Amino acid sequence: MIEYKFNFDKHLKYLSAIEQHSKKSFINSQDSKVCWRSWGEGTPLIFLHGGYGSWGHWIKQAIPFSKKYRVLIPDMPGFGESDDLTLPHTPEKIASNLADTILELITLDENPIICGFSFGGLIAGHLSYELIQRGFKPEKLILVGPGGLGAKRGEMRDMIPRHSNMSETDIYNAHKTNLEILMMHNPNKVDDFAVHIQKKNTDSHRIKSRPISATDTLAIVLGKQNVPLYVVWGEKDASVGVYLEDRMAILRTQNINVRFHVEYNLGHWIMYEDEKIFNKILQDIIQD
Repeated sequence: MIEYKFNFDKHLKYLSAIEQHSKKSFINSQDSKVCWRSWGEGTPLIFLHGGYGSWGHWIKQAIPFSKKYRVLIPDMPGFGESDDLTLPHTPEKIASNLADTILELITLDENPIICGFSFGGLIAGHLSYELIQRGFKPEKLILVGPGGLGAKRGEMRDMIPRHSNMSETDIYNAHKTNLEILMMHNPNKVDDFAVHIQKKNTDSHRIKSRPISATDTLAIVLGKQNVPLYVVWGEKDASVGVYLEDRMAILRTQNINVRFHVEYNLGHWIMYEDEKIFNKILQDIIQD
């Protein structure tokens, strides 16, 4: 086998080129320190990343949406450059610590738009509820392939674990395969930059998100609030599989006015797999 020499430095420069346009802040919360990046001015648009993730999940949205909005993207506590949380790790605790830090980023008279992906969708529902308790009025809650609905997970191949005896080629191939299994439907969209983001994310996560995503915690907290709710899926989202209608039914019981968008032939990480399509979907939702 030919050893694959992956140029991590090259792709780190791509991340840095986008990050350098942001204001990077480390803000203390009740029991963590949260790393936030912000771009632009205007209505606050908060993006929350998925499990085993970081702000890099939204790498293709940060600059485009900063032209009209103040884009705010944290590394959630226990991920990326943010500090760990005390045990036990709960969605309420993650949301509460995020809310602590948001108080230093936006004012009560601003109505933030909250958009969360996968595990971040679950946390977005809790964050919205937490902010309401603190006097905020979120304008919209937008969930992209969210977990936490208590629905069955789609059937898929087992992910490839990484271990210390792997070569660089093995690690690269494992991340690439895992992205193809879970994150994107079109394998041609799994480029080296996506592999770099995936490796960087998984190297730095400290919270096990999947057990939380398997619960119905999002469904419960959505029933406690009445924020305009929008949910987006890729039609080929592997985490959903054949259980999309089940998710829709659960969401309708919690918010009768929920609006759905299912985009044909795209997977779980829809905003990376085809950012042009996703960015148009998101812009239309924001303007609705």
